[in-house]
Amino acid sequence: MLKSQEIISGLQAIVNEYSMYSIIWHVVFYVLIIALIAKWKPSNELFILFISAPVLSVAVFAWLSGNPFNGTLFSILAILILFFGVQASSQKVNISQMPFVVTGILMIVFGLIYPHFTEANSVFKYLYASPVGLIPCPTLSILIGFVLLYNGFGSHPITLTLIIFGLFYGIFGVLKLAVYLDLFLVFGTVALLTKYLLSFKAIGT
Repeated sequence: MLKSQEIISGLQAIVNEYSMYSIIWHVVFYVLIIALIAKWKPSNELFILFISAPVLSVAVFAWLSGNPFNGTLFSILAILILFFGVQASSQKVNISQMPFVVTGILMIVFGLIYPHFTEANSVFKYLYASPVGLIPCPTLSILIGFVLLYNGFGSHPITLTLIIFGLFYGIFGVLKLAVYLDLFLVFGTVALLTKYLLSFKAIGT
């Protein structure tokens, strides 16, 4: 495995070299958010298939930058999301309970303004240039946010998959890379894990 500084340098290189693509991803997510606020309700299946795109984007940039570890894991994650997505319900998404809605919104905002690796001369730049769709943690934060917000898209496999990836990358970022900002990813993932466990408890009762 690469050393911590090599990993950090590789992630920084992706952010610097492909910053235009992060701006594109911000536009895509902002348009999506506006549509959702305007009461558009896509199906669970469509939303899951959509979130596979930024995951695939992270995989591509990882491969291009010579990081086969992230490239492999995010390629696997994209395939899993697509696989579970085509099996998901075609019913419209539905909103979670209020605590998870609030946590989900916080996770989405966190991912969209994720400041680490972004060289900004103003706070405004973080609103459109954080490395969403380029590197793992901000991308996972947004996806986990939507899963929290929309009741797991009615898919336990999607929820569990993102719990595993969220915990791994959050803990790895904190302990291995000393990116303590990723504690927020751990927090959001634990919230998703809590929701996942509560759903089984509800079924049992």
